[in-house]
Amino acid sequence: MDNQKTSKSGSRPKILNAAMNEFAELGLAGARVDRIARRAKVNKAMIYYHFASKEDLYQKVIEGEMERLIALFQVQIEEVRDTEELLLALSENYYNLLGAGSKFGPIAIREMASGGKRLKAAMVNLIAKRGLPWKLKRIIDQGKRDGRYRDIDSCQALISFISMNLLYLVMAPVVNAIWEIKDDKKFRKERPQAVVDLFMRGLEAR
Repeated sequence: MDNQKTSKSGSRPKILNAAMNEFAELGLAGARVDRIARRAKVNKAMIYYHFASKEDLYQKVIEGEMERLIALFQVQIEEVRDTEELLLALSENYYNLLGAGSKFGPIAIREMASGGKRLKAAMVNLIAKRGLPWKLKRIIDQGKRDGRYRDIDSCQALISFISMNLLYLVMAPVVNAIWEIKDDKKFRKERPQAVVDLFMRGLEAR
């Protein structure tokens, strides 16, 4: 019995990894449970042992990536005291999570393009409820009280920062064509620092 439980428990990560690849390549509509089972090298019934449906599996893939990002950022927000260093870490996290070569990137971009219902649910449940946005807001507000930052709306500023990161990730093919960006890999690597430099100069008191 213990061996059976261990086998069932050990199959879950394999299923999630296989599902990540399937959803990244084919989206939710194109993905097939039997193909995910073959990728994971498990019986199809094992998928339904762990997950209620294909949609449930898709949601768990999204939540798993959000959990990974949050765990990383929680460590950074506790350990990093410098605002610029913290924002750079957050910006790099976005690019690692959604950038070229990321398995999750195509999933997130499809989600945002279709309204992002499942991604929004994961972000509200896993990010907002843990207070991470408010921790960032408090950092900006403290800088305003110290006179280091301008008297701006902290929520507006942070939403702008997130948008500066996400816009290129979502629209890279279009942006690259318009601005004739030939070395996409180099541009992506430099983008987090460029975003933070621009954002911080806009924050600083004059």
